[in-house]
Amino acid sequence: MKESLPGSPGVLFRIVLLAFILSWPCIAGAAESADQPAYDIPAGGENAPDADAGKSEDPFGERGAHFKFGGQYKHLLTFQRTDNFIDDNPLDPKKKNLIADLNRVRLSPEFRYSDVLTIHVDWDNELILGSYNKTNEFDSYWRGSEYNEFFDLSWEPYYGEDVYYRTRIHRAYLKFSVWNFTFTLGRQQIRFGSGRLWNPLDILNPVSPTFVEGAEDQKGTDAFRMDYYINDVTEITLVSNQKKCNDSYGDMKIDDSNTVLRFTATIYETELSVLAAWLSRRAVAGIDVASIIADGTLRGSLLYSYPKMDGRWYFQASAGYEYTFEKGVYFIAEYFFNQNGINFNRKLEEAYIDSFFNGVRQGNYLYLANQFLTMNQHYLGLALGYDLTPLLRGEFFAMYDFQGFGLFFTPSLRYSAKENLDVYGGIMFGFAFDGAPETSDFEAFEEPFMYYAGLSYYF
Repeated sequence: MKESLPGSPGVLFRIVLLAFILSWPCIAGAAESADQPAYDIPAGGENAPDADAGKSEDPFGERGAHFKFGGQYKHLLTFQRTDNFIDDNPLDPKKKNLIADLNRVRLSPEFRYSDVLTIHVDWDNELILGSYNKTNEFDSYWRGSEYNEFFDLSWEPYYGEDVYYRTRIHRAYLKFSVWNFTFTLGRQQIRFGSGRLWNPLDILNPVSPTFVEGAEDQKGTDAFRMDYYINDVTEITLVSNQKKCNDSYGDMKIDDSNTVLRFTATIYETELSVLAAWLSRRAVAGIDVASIIADGTLRGSLLYSYPKMDGRWYFQASAGYEYTFEKGVYFIAEYFFNQNGINFNRKLEEAYIDSFFNGVRQGNYLYLANQFLTMNQHYLGLALGYDLTPLLRGEFFAMYDFQGFGLFFTPSLRYSAKENLDVYGGIMFGFAFDGAPETSDFEAFEEPFMYYAGLSYYF
């Protein structure tokens, strides 16, 4: 990862954060004990105000200051056997066992003052023991990128052939709520849209359904967010997410400031959201609808994008239905359309390949950032879930790629061994049938099935 220059805002921000975190043990003795993890988010989301916020005559509340310190230990082991491993030379594929053993300790101090002020940090320390470290495959899957992020909050003290150690600030935000306003500043998770398997409106933190970790472990957004709650069923959200250009503060332009404005209203049993944005030099407009129909939830999203670079506009859309049967079986079916599939945009395809072999840089960043990337245009997904016992849950997830003739499956089990300990495992595998007009996303899982197992312990 690129280090910030001495005296840059990234370095100053790190110093302040580290000093703040290191000071917490001194005050932890006065902290209030908590049975749940410190980073648990209420059902209303990170930015929803507490129920009593702003309702008393004293807008700053009367409940005083509270400290708590929680965290998580996560162990995740993945294994794939492939006959077509590509490192530096795409013309020389090799046989290889791809093993990654992730060990993550997340420390989550939090300070609250009544319902008004929250300061929260998730500080990750990660150790990955692997068989394919220092390869393009490993880097693209596990290391991610801080390219053009306003603050570089990831450090790699050691990256060797077998061991990779990283420490990073996963979340770090200050939230202030008063009257009908909530202001949030810092690295936070910002997700718009109601899609479950695919979410076209999730334009700040896109999450791939084929990644082994979920949305809660995806990189956050360095942003200022304002939520204005007009009433109990209507809100307006404004997000400003400043980006660097060429991974440099000196090259920043007004075009590099991502801005999102969203209006949401609930009418009877239907929630409607309208969104307008400027993202990665693209003009974006979207709409999202979620409605209770026949005791289930019908969802739909539509996103329009117009890139400034080449003027090649495109649509992305999803529609699905979610239902829980009387016997407890959870069911969801969802269709996804992406007019900007990689196989249908030569410049996007070139940027995607370039990022894999050469890393993210300005030339490919503007094509890849802040959008849902798929190889093709038409997909159908199905998910099922059922509690086999009060402590054991089984889930099954499947997708079909219409243009790549590809199928993807993920059966999994999760066992709640204790109130604060989950053990889980599953398989990711795919098939691509002959005669397809296009390459499928799921060919990567055709021969090298991915097996994974892990545990999460909360403290």
